[in-house]
Amino acid sequence: MDSQIGTFLICAIGGDRTMNIEMSGGLIYEIINADEEWVHGDGSKLQSGTKVILPSGTEIIDNAKIDFKGGKPKVWEERQQQPRKILITGSSGYVGQHLLASIAFQGIGGKTDSNQGATYEIFLAYNALPTFEDDLTLLLEHKKLHPSIAKIQSISNIDFSNSEYIQLLQNAGAISFDAIIHLAALSSPGFCENNASDAWKVNCPIDLLSFGAPIIYLSTDQVYEGTKSYYQEVTDETLPVNVYGMTKLAFERVLLGSNVLLSEKELGGNSTGDTGQYMPDTKSIPSPNPMSTILRSSLILGGPTPLKNGCRKGSFPSFLQFIESRLKSSTPTDYFINEYRSVVHVEDVLRAINHFLSKAIESEDGSQGKAEIYNLGGRTRVSRYGIALKLANHLKLDHSTANGVNRPAIGGVPSPPDISMNVNKIAKEMGVTKMDGLDEIIEHTFSAGEC
Repeated sequence: MDSQIGTFLICAIGGDRTMNIEMSGGLIYEIINADEEWVHGDGSKLQSGTKVILPSGTEIIDNAKIDFKGGKPKVWEERQQQPRKILITGSSGYVGQHLLASIAFQGIGGKTDSNQGATYEIFLAYNALPTFEDDLTLLLEHKKLHPSIAKIQSISNIDFSNSEYIQLLQNAGAISFDAIIHLAALSSPGFCENNASDAWKVNCPIDLLSFGAPIIYLSTDQVYEGTKSYYQEVTDETLPVNVYGMTKLAFERVLLGSNVLLSEKELGGNSTGDTGQYMPDTKSIPSPNPMSTILRSSLILGGPTPLKNGCRKGSFPSFLQFIESRLKSSTPTDYFINEYRSVVHVEDVLRAINHFLSKAIESEDGSQGKAEIYNLGGRTRVSRYGIALKLANHLKLDHSTANGVNRPAIGGVPSPPDISMNVNKIAKEMGVTKMDGLDEIIEHTFSAGEC
């Protein structure tokens, strides 16, 4: 017989006896005494001591009776008792700090119930931010970790230009991972231009694939040439114009399992002088995990970092705070009017990473086939000058010191003029009607007291 209502005396694992409360579902409970009338969906009875995951919508309807709302409890499997290990590279950076705080206190989100009840160990790899350890300790002391987070461990001095970085991770106890979120990068186009060898090592870290885990990779919109508006990841070609874009695109191809990391056109279509002499040999690249995801991010905007002393980029967490400071001090500042991006809210970046992380973890058969590419941007196509004017208007500040200028066509680091993106694919995948635009980003960042 298959009853939809079973009477249980229940106790939350690691907690007190729970009765007469409404539960959100997805929590692990142990049956202390099972009703003989209840049988599991596969016909087996749930014996005393059985561990189950209660479906969403479950609630206690009297002293010890549970209504499963038409669902079935999922029997707790032994493999799920082992915490899943997640590596976050670039943890001390802007996105990294926001992400570690999000996961630490809110857990890992997902659309399905597949991961409910799982626990996680989070490994935070970073290079050399002196304030990171103390700031992280301070953050974790003042707020309780999400119940699903079993452990958070930081690993310092992980420099991807050092060929020993895999050994350093393993020496810290990070032997294997269930998923990797790869945020670490040399992201200054100017630095990459002058240090191409290091840029290739850091931005195209092929040894990271040796762990065999799915990689959620934060790439860049600078893989596009910038000669049109609203690039689509499926139909529009890539043609980076600087070393930074080339190295990021090459690692996309690594995750796609391509035998050619950059085409002759992609190598010859830039004015960098980099002909790919530092590009890794594809014969030495391990096979990528097919559940990896490539996120081509635009310029990321948002509030301050959750760690007290911020990240290595200095006193301005994002471009918004830089503009705010210049406007409030009435400092004359030039902003380009002839470069356009689909600026993205850091909150949307976190939602996207969480979404694809959850998806990668819950898939065990690699059914995706190969890595997927998504444009990660907002719905506003805007120049840096346009951002400055919009922010000045919101903060009711005089914008006369904000000067709109053209980026020179000759000289300096090559830069794509219009890399605005079509973001319909990622919005549909994440189940949202639209990504945040510049108005929402500014409103959330400044009106919510984030700055």
